[in-house]
Amino acid sequence: MNGGEVVVDVMLSRDVDTVFFVPGGTNTTILEALSRHRNKVRAVPTRLESSAAFACETYSKFAKKPACMLASRAPGACNATVGIHTAMQASRPLVFFISNIPKPQQGREAFQEINYHLMYQPIAKAVFDVHSYDEIAEVTARALDLSISGRPGPVVVAISKDILDGPEGEPIIPAKPAHVRAGADPTAVKEAISLIDAAQRPILVAGEMISWEMATQALVDFADASGVGVLTAYRQQDTFPSDHVANFGHLGINRLPFQEAALSDCDLLIAMGTRMDSVTVNDYTMIRPDQKLVMVYPEPSEFSQWQANVAIASNVVPALEALTKGVATPSKKRIQWRDKVHHEEVEFAQPGEIEVAGAVDMAKVITHFIEMVPQDCINISDAGSFGRWISRYYRFNQPDIEASPVSGAMGYGVPGGIGAQIAKPDRTVFVWVGDGGFTMTGHECAAIVQEGLPVKVIVCDNSAWGSILTHQQKRFGADFHYGTLLDSPDFAKLAEGYGMANFKVQKTEEFPDALTGAMAHDGPALIHLVLDSRDVSPFSSSTQ
Repeated sequence: MNGGEVVVDVMLSRDVDTVFFVPGGTNTTILEALSRHRNKVRAVPTRLESSAAFACETYSKFAKKPACMLASRAPGACNATVGIHTAMQASRPLVFFISNIPKPQQGREAFQEINYHLMYQPIAKAVFDVHSYDEIAEVTARALDLSISGRPGPVVVAISKDILDGPEGEPIIPAKPAHVRAGADPTAVKEAISLIDAAQRPILVAGEMISWEMATQALVDFADASGVGVLTAYRQQDTFPSDHVANFGHLGINRLPFQEAALSDCDLLIAMGTRMDSVTVNDYTMIRPDQKLVMVYPEPSEFSQWQANVAIASNVVPALEALTKGVATPSKKRIQWRDKVHHEEVEFAQPGEIEVAGAVDMAKVITHFIEMVPQDCINISDAGSFGRWISRYYRFNQPDIEASPVSGAMGYGVPGGIGAQIAKPDRTVFVWVGDGGFTMTGHECAAIVQEGLPVKVIVCDNSAWGSILTHQQKRFGADFHYGTLLDSPDFAKLAEGYGMANFKVQKTEEFPDALTGAMAHDGPALIHLVLDSRDVSPFSSSTQ
């Protein structure tokens, strides 16, 4: 076997079935090996390396296992950084194979050379450099195993072209190891139960590990048993049902008054499977010195950032199951408080409060959308101000129906739809993307069409960098703008050029017919929503 064949054989030993790539002159042996395993591995060519990384990230969210990606040398590796950073911040596994320049040329600023350890070490879980043919199997296996161990994340592997192409042999493929299961320490569980039972107004924050471990039902069981309120961490809305009586909403960039009041009342915070990123904890100001903190997370190093009263280094499922068995029946006062906060969350999610200036009302669009789409449809949302309408009005009542960039990276949406649709071919996948995000990576519609993926893209075109425009106008007045208004193309015509069914919506009442047409079409489709730049945000001035 040559080096490329070894890489692919190790992928197969770890049940990798999907690879996203941009072809390059240095990864031809890997591509040739993949071509002989088309019945086992689907290899999807994207047009840009960041798109391949975004597709890997959403694939892992829904498939619950890593995909792999390939790129060639420094230019491709540089393009991929935003996607690798996004996967790391979201705790999602992938392995990125960089086909490097030949070993004898390295260290001399050769053509397309860069130091991958210096580039990727801050934004990846690990970076490996293969030094010889004999290391390929071991390093590739270690990278794939490490990507899903503890806190999942992206692992980068650099293999030189001469090692991939050069000497051949029959290396031993390392056996697939047993899955690591971290259990909850019984003493720590008892301490946590004591704090939960003693608390008057406890709140649990549900994080990314709930999704990774498919633990939503275990979380619902704990919420029912304990009477705690549940807030979902940043862009983790589908970890807990929106209509459950314990739901307190989503901890997004727009912290809401009723959430602030609930957190002010809260005397015990339970961080369940969340690394407590800066948005979730309001730039690290959310946890008060007088609050008790119970933290459950599978990666011990994450505890160093917090002074938890009880720290449980465990997977979330065994921890939730142990806590559910041990907690006492909640008091009536706790239940009354929980129900009151949930009622406020439900009221906030009702459309009608915001009066829009344009002819398309996004709140009503989302109401139509909820009424018409399958309950298990997947929504991929790019970064951008349009997403705040979805966050406020959409009801996430099933697990694994949403993904969006925890890093805030624009350009995530369209390639993210590719990854989601390949991971879940029998589900309807919608991509919500702004005009800015679409013009970054909307060219991946070409890949969607080429791969025959029935992804439905909804372009929310307000002809502005909406989030930045909002910041400008808050600071300098409602009439101020500079560099934030855009002259958008006709996205429906762009879709036609890619070979997609396309629809344009210029009035709210046109949306149901457009959505019906898009869903009826058995291939990819695009809906162009023409919005008004004055309708950037569905929040009042106090929460904008």
